[in-house]
Amino acid sequence: MTSVLLNRRAALCLISAAMVAPATGAAALTQPDAEEFVRGAISALRGLIDEGAKGEEGAAKFISLLEEKAALPQLGKFAVGRSWRGMTNSQRESYQHAFRTYIARTYAKRFGDYAGEDIEVTGSVDAGRKGVLVKSELVRPSAANIEIEWLVTDRLGPLKLADLLFEGVSLSITMRELFGSMIDKRGGDVDQFITDLAASEGA
Repeated sequence: MTSVLLNRRAALCLISAAMVAPATGAAALTQPDAEEFVRGAISALRGLIDEGAKGEEGAAKFISLLEEKAALPQLGKFAVGRSWRGMTNSQRESYQHAFRTYIARTYAKRFGDYAGEDIEVTGSVDAGRKGVLVKSELVRPSAANIEIEWLVTDRLGPLKLADLLFEGVSLSITMRELFGSMIDKRGGDVDQFITDLAASEGA
């Protein structure tokens, strides 16, 4: 339990640091607004899953949805950690493209496993400047429910998803650890990492 709590706190702190854009000056994000945003995201995800979006076509549809709902450039920058600073502009562009494909495949796999099962929003927590953490449960008739939390931010202008936590485990931190390991195993060869990431089937 302690490790789950630490992971959740780390996700909130680190994602907050990654969201470097200043607040827009618009009205503060409210919990009902964040909950409604997540319900819309869930509905859109369910639509893709129900239509059986798979393969490259499915990944492309997930990319389009995530570009609308998630803070992909900021998530990508966070996930690659300190290696971002050493990348050229060309490498950053190639990496962000590979990252979009990778995370779309990851979302497709994670949610595709739960086709036919419902996700219900159960409440939310005000996370201050970080945004709102919306809580939900994946309702599974033949197994224990799964807790899914969505960190919603308005620091980039329109509402965006900044992180996703499955049973308290942050997807963004999981990717940061994985990407760091991938780069290390390739002796710091960023170009090879980007190539391999683009070919990956997702987490």
